[in-house]
Amino acid sequence: MSRTLLLVAGAVAFAASIIVTRVCETVARRAGLVTALREDRWHRKPVALLGGVAIMVGTLVPLALVPAPVSRFGVLLLPALAMGAVGLVDDLRPLRPQVKLVAQIILAAVLIQLGLLLRLTPYTLLNILLTLFWIVGITNAFNLLDNMDGLAAGMALVAAGFRLVFFLADGDQAGAVVTATFMGGVAGFLVLNLSPAKIFMGDAGSLFVGFFLGGLSLAGEYAYSRGLSAVLVFPVLLMLIPIFDTTFVTLTRLITGRPVSKGGRDHTSHRLVSLGISERQAVALLCGISVLSGLLAVVSYQYGFTYTIVLLALLLLGLFFLGVHLSRVTVVRDASSPVTAPIVRVVADFPFKRHVSTVANDLVLIVAAYYSAYLLRFEGAFEAHREIFLETVGPVIVIQISALTLSGNYRGLWRYTSLPELLRLVRGITVGCGGTVLYLVFATRFENLSRAVFILDWLLLVALLGGARVSFRILAEVLRPATDDFRRVLIYGAGDGGDLALREIRKNPKLRREPIGFLDDDASKVGTRLHEVPVLGMLEDLETVLTSLRIDEVIVASEKIREDRLRALDNVCATHGVPVARASLRIE
Repeated sequence: MSRTLLLVAGAVAFAASIIVTRVCETVARRAGLVTALREDRWHRKPVALLGGVAIMVGTLVPLALVPAPVSRFGVLLLPALAMGAVGLVDDLRPLRPQVKLVAQIILAAVLIQLGLLLRLTPYTLLNILLTLFWIVGITNAFNLLDNMDGLAAGMALVAAGFRLVFFLADGDQAGAVVTATFMGGVAGFLVLNLSPAKIFMGDAGSLFVGFFLGGLSLAGEYAYSRGLSAVLVFPVLLMLIPIFDTTFVTLTRLITGRPVSKGGRDHTSHRLVSLGISERQAVALLCGISVLSGLLAVVSYQYGFTYTIVLLALLLLGLFFLGVHLSRVTVVRDASSPVTAPIVRVVADFPFKRHVSTVANDLVLIVAAYYSAYLLRFEGAFEAHREIFLETVGPVIVIQISALTLSGNYRGLWRYTSLPELLRLVRGITVGCGGTVLYLVFATRFENLSRAVFILDWLLLVALLGGARVSFRILAEVLRPATDDFRRVLIYGAGDGGDLALREIRKNPKLRREPIGFLDDDASKVGTRLHEVPVLGMLEDLETVLTSLRIDEVIVASEKIREDRLRALDNVCATHGVPVARASLRIE
């Protein structure tokens, strides 16, 4: 494969896309083809449409100029362009959702008739239905994902980039050239679509991109050479974030009784911004997760699923935790009473769903830890010990879950996980591992078993189960709200009371306060930090701190401060017009 050919194809597509994007922006603004401002949409100013035309033109131009055997992909390009044309009509004159869905099904059926089919089962009819579901699902996933500047285009670049890696690995020149031109077309548009966007791709772009990428997953033979399980796993990994976002939005809307087909500001990207990060950071985070997913697909392609199945399970669990955390963000306020389907309402109101989900999470991680321990211990010789693993994994699960239950590890809330709860978890894991070893000694005399496996299993369980339980606290810390409009507060008292006040402020964004530092009467604490917040000085330094750090409020968080020092505090703060509040401390 000539790298020069790929670079030329991508560069021509990129240049053509940028030129056509600028032309489309000008034409759209003069013709009034701009986005309408609506309450359920994210943007707050009119933005030009027709960006999808630039992506399609950018993809096609190099294929006419660069000599390459791409006829096989004409089967995909023509229906994808037709799908983009349907989207363009919708941009010019909105179509009903039913009309667009019928068009998607018809064009997907055309692809199937032309030979692009998921061969997951021995039954042709079932394969046809699965292929229809895949293509229509991915097409709509990108249509839904086009909800923030640069997001859909960025995801398309990541997915196409890893698809290009597979084409190169298989020596598929036609697939590589077509994918490179597609990437150039998307990248040229993305230049003007990054926040703040000057142009949107519209339905013409999102439907073309989604349909093309969905079909591109069916165009190669790389998956079939790795077994039937890879036929679906590889494409899903490359499209993981669009699939995750669509699933997340569908479930949350069903649970809250809102129409799934209606647009809204409740996607994963919107909720990330509501948590306090910028639009660009939200897009970068989601694209970063997509890159990790793509790398996992590449590693799985190289070494097989035997060595990556644990990483796949951890990735999916991580997305589950992220989804649960984002679901707690309030982004839709509707005074009307939602109408929820009975089956959805039963699931949502199930009283033990937290306990069930916790146990299910631990089951996955217990198996993952035990499996990983075998992989680490025996490396390339794992297959020789597979039967022993399968024979002993059952007792490991039963004994470990029983030990965790008896030690009280299913009573707490993860978002409040503390050091005592982590120590309780370690005790439960230790008892479970010890009990497993004792059982195997009496049941099998520990024949053909390795002591190192159970040491590794203990270490992995502590890391995985502990990491899972502090995941919500980590997410809350990483995705902290923006503090530009928060009151800058100084906490007087860097002891237990100050610790409680700081935790409450950070856990409750509704207080709209940002801790800047501490004051304390203990000179030995000056210069130290409490949860990364510095102790700036003593009471005698108050006036300097108030003026230099623009403090808006002082919070007294200790009951041990003498009255004369509290009066001095009040006097200095009154002089500078800074209010003083007393933290309400309760010992439970």
